Amino acid sequence: MRAEMWALLAALCWAGGSMLEKRGVGLGGFSPVMGAAIRTLVSLALLLAVSHPFWGQVRDSGPKPILLVALGGGILSGGLGIIFLYTGLKSGNISTVMTIAFCFAPVIGTVLGYFFLKERISPVQLAGIVLCVAGAVMTVYFRKP
Repeated sequence: MRAEMWALLAALCWAGGSMLEKRGVGLGGFSPVMGAAIRTLVSLALLLAVSHPFWGQVRDSGPKPILLVALGGGILSGGLGIIFLYTGLKSGNISTVMTIAFCFAPVIGTVLGYFFLKERISPVQLAGIVLCVAGAVMTVYFRKP
């Protein structure tokens, strides 16, 4: 399957999951941190089960890749990012929070890739970035209260 299809499946999971998470946090009266903890514990159980055949990779990799994944995925994306998302979902409209979080993440990722990973940005990609930012701004600015 192509990378774009996997990305679309991820987007579908994140959008549907965020809708259910917003409802659950609201119905349970959970703090955003508690919602993130529940999510993380369930994710951990699932990931431990499906990753079992690959556990040897950790032993063979050395400390630097583990540290990078732990900092990027564990602390920034999986920890702080989820807490911030839940805080936004608890107090705001899902349309606003999801638009800002998931429209600006690829834009910021592209810019970070350009500056730190030396990835190229084509003129068409640059136009896409502008359209993505414009679409996010319009979605948020013209929302109904």
